[in-house]
Amino acid sequence: MSLLALQNREVSPVTVGIFFALFLAYAPTPALHAQQPGTAMVFYAQSQASEDLWSDLFQSLRADLASGIGESPNGFSLQQNPTYFRGNDDLALGNVSQVIVVKLLGRCDVVPLFDRPSLKGPLGWVLDVSGRIQPYIFVDCGRIAQVLGRRSAGLTNGERRHEMAQAIAHVVIHEWIHVATQSSSHSAHGISKQFLSPEELTAEPGNKTVAIATH
Repeated sequence: MSLLALQNREVSPVTVGIFFALFLAYAPTPALHAQQPGTAMVFYAQSQASEDLWSDLFQSLRADLASGIGESPNGFSLQQNPTYFRGNDDLALGNVSQVIVVKLLGRCDVVPLFDRPSLKGPLGWVLDVSGRIQPYIFVDCGRIAQVLGRRSAGLTNGERRHEMAQAIAHVVIHEWIHVATQSSSHSAHGISKQFLSPEELTAEPGNKTVAIATH
C-alpha cells in the first residue's frame, strides 16, 4: 500500500507577498494580542462543508491533542486546547497570542474514486519563506478523499465523515508541528513522519501508531 506525503513548500517572499494579499482579501487574519497566551485555529473551506463534518473535525482535534499526540519526550508540546473557529464565525480573538489559518481545499466528504484519474501531490503543506515557516496550513481534501475512498466504500455516511475528519485532524497536527517547531524535518515514526498510511491517517486517539516519535 502506497504511503502519503506531507511536506512544506519553499516559496519566495515576493510570491508569498502576492499570495497573502489575495488570501487576506478573502480570509482576513484578525489582530493579535501578543501579551496573552493561547492559540486560535481559524478554518476556511474551499467547498461547503457540513455542520456535522465541522463538529467531527474539531472533536477529533481535541481528542488527538488530549491524548498526547502533540507531545514528545524532549519537552516539546503543542497546546492541547486551542480555540477553533470557522472563517464565518464571529472571531473573538482577544485572548490569544497566535492565529493559525487552515485552508481546506476541495471536497471534504469521502466518496469512492475508483473510476477517476489519480490525483498527485501532498495531503498537506505549509509555506516556508526564507527559512521562516508561516502560520498557514493547507489540507488537500481531494487527495485525502481519494486515499480513503476504497477503505470507506463500505461504511455509513457517518463513519466515512468520521474517517475524513480524523484524517484531516492528523494532517493539521502534522503541519502545526512544523509551524510550532519552525522545522521542516520529519521523524522516523509517528505523526511527524513524512509519509502516513491510510491506517495512520484514520487511527483513533491514543493509538501508538500516531504517537510522536521518541527518537
